[in-house]
Amino acid sequence: MTTPDYALGSDDDEIARLQAQAAIIAEPTAVLLRRGGLAPGMRVLDLGSGPGDVSFLVADIVGPDGHVVGLERDPAQLEVAERRRDALGLSNVAFGQGDARTFVADEPFDAVVCRLLLMHLPDAVDVLAHHRRNLRPGGVFVAVDYDMSGVRARPEVELFTRVGAWLEAGFRHAQADPSVGMRFPVLFDEAGFDDVGTLGLQMYWPPRDRQAAGYVVGVVAALRDAIVASGVVTEREMGLDTLEQRLGEAVSAAGAVWTTPTIVGGWGRRR
Repeated sequence: MTTPDYALGSDDDEIARLQAQAAIIAEPTAVLLRRGGLAPGMRVLDLGSGPGDVSFLVADIVGPDGHVVGLERDPAQLEVAERRRDALGLSNVAFGQGDARTFVADEPFDAVVCRLLLMHLPDAVDVLAHHRRNLRPGGVFVAVDYDMSGVRARPEVELFTRVGAWLEAGFRHAQADPSVGMRFPVLFDEAGFDDVGTLGLQMYWPPRDRQAAGYVVGVVAALRDAIVASGVVTEREMGLDTLEQRLGEAVSAAGAVWTTPTIVGGWGRRR
């Protein structure tokens, strides 16, 4: 989803980062979507569909008898999503341009989903409530987002702790909530949904696995301007050119097991 206050941009590097991130969190996303109520044959709206990764996961869940509509504001991401859909040969996925805050469908969906969208929306409750009208009675809204409050390394790695503080400051400066997943029970309830549920999944990375370092530093790079503007660190002190290597080496040297943000699913049904 690209909004006027979306902090991470939408250039080629950011789209590539989103796809790499999507690959890392694909498994917990699929688990949470199914747990939230997605099933074969459903017609599903994917809000803030970006380069298409969640839409493609949903297409696999709903199968050939289901259908997915991805909604995205950014034309650059729509173009990438459509190209990837065509390369995958998916006939049950369509993409369209629109704003998640205001979109109203011509006919209701069985489910509405989003991933890593609500953290960027200060009016998340209003957006959730708005999409009740896009659901048939009994339809489900499933959101997947972060809870960064559980990010840690054991034993503690001082550089990793500092990087976590940078990200927290950068997201807060950009008026994004990096722990929005922890608030899902309240948000869905305030938006008027029934049968509200939540589940968080946590990945644990061994000391010598460098994939997590690239994942974390990719977000730091995308959020660089907001982090620096927050005043928590200067660009020089950040040392982005060597940060991934330094972070990986620090975790490995400490023999630490470390976590990236908890992937949280929240869901509720329309009466």
